[in-house]
Amino acid sequence: MSSIIKIKNLTKKYKLYRKPLDRLKESLHPLKKCFHKEFLANNSISFEIKKGEVVGIVGKNGSGKSTLLKMITGVLSPSSGSLHVEGKITAMLELGAGFNPELSGMENLYLNGSISGYTPQQMEQKIDPIVSFADIGEFIHQPLKTYSSGMKSRLGFAFSIHIDPEILIIDEALSVGDVAFQRKCYAKIKDMCQSNEITVLFVSHSGSVIKQLCSRAIMLYQGEKVIDGNPKEVINLYDKFMGGKDISIERIQKEFHQLENSLSSSISSKTKYIATLSSYNPSMFSKSKVVYDENGAKIDDIKVTNLAGDKVNILSFGDEFIYSYRIKFYDNYENIKVAMFLKSKEGVGISGKGFPIAKREILSTKANQEYLVSWKFKNILNEGFYFFNCAVNSTLYGEKNILHRVLDAYMIKSIKNETNYAHGIVDMGIELDIRELIS
Repeated sequence: MSSIIKIKNLTKKYKLYRKPLDRLKESLHPLKKCFHKEFLANNSISFEIKKGEVVGIVGKNGSGKSTLLKMITGVLSPSSGSLHVEGKITAMLELGAGFNPELSGMENLYLNGSISGYTPQQMEQKIDPIVSFADIGEFIHQPLKTYSSGMKSRLGFAFSIHIDPEILIIDEALSVGDVAFQRKCYAKIKDMCQSNEITVLFVSHSGSVIKQLCSRAIMLYQGEKVIDGNPKEVINLYDKFMGGKDISIERIQKEFHQLENSLSSSISSKTKYIATLSSYNPSMFSKSKVVYDENGAKIDDIKVTNLAGDKVNILSFGDEFIYSYRIKFYDNYENIKVAMFLKSKEGVGISGKGFPIAKREILSTKANQEYLVSWKFKNILNEGFYFFNCAVNSTLYGEKNILHRVLDAYMIKSIKNETNYAHGIVDMGIELDIRELIS
């Protein structure tokens, strides 16, 4: 499949002046003295996007995400590098961008439709679907300046997806508004991409959304592309490294390449082992594990066992198991919380718990103390692969401090012998009862 967006060594430089007068001085004497310093908003970024891909961009504030999108849409011109885009772009870079606040929502639809090349007669065919999707009621006839941010987002997105975009670019515009509408938007994006109608490139600070929606993710840091690949691995490493102060691009890239290399053979090793009862397959283990730096404690001996104490990673449906790990503390701590989280192979959260250890009559910990943390659960997971996470935190003066954390720490496979298969992630044990009603 050919690439619809091609970017090579794309760079955007800005001149930063300490005061407005410096800009004037430099313009009058351009060859004598430099009064500015250069800021690289984007530095030599290269990647390609194919038709039908949904690509999420993540990065801390100031990493160059919005600048990159603005260059792709043509709002900004690059300082150097090449940029080639094939297809009609529709962009939501800011709430209400392109809309006139004095005009009503309906008038704005016709105005922007005209700007996009549609005649009033053509827009007549699109108005009803747009208004229906936006679902803002009679406000469609009110001035845009009376709209809430959520209503602007509704109208902007509804317009964007109904004017036949080939490339849809979204910069955090869906982060406002109610959750139900966000889910509606994401479902629409997914449906359009699966039918190869559009290509989507969007910025989001929600890692869970990127994991669920995207086929690919790109991490930016200080204007540079750090890693580009599987959304789950990109988000896991983003969560691990971007919360710290000393961020090493080389270290992130090294861990990412190690994950990529280990994942390349993981599918074949998972599918060779066939079991019908709970058991342990030594060749089936997490190859996407992300271990945080030890920051006062260490988690190890992570495992799942049956109630008899036997280690397992093939789990029969309906049986009870224990997920456990050991924690060693390197210092004295109070207000400790231990936690676990179960996720699907795509990184979708399924269930998790966090408990202050004070609730288990452990008021404080001391250096070199070790604890065994155990979580008992019943397997109600449908067939598939799942991953346990674990963490230990301390809270001091209201601020949470991660002492240690392991993502994708332990992989399990849930198996079912029943032919009556339930849809979704978990089997809630739903029973059907149909009775004929006699009037």
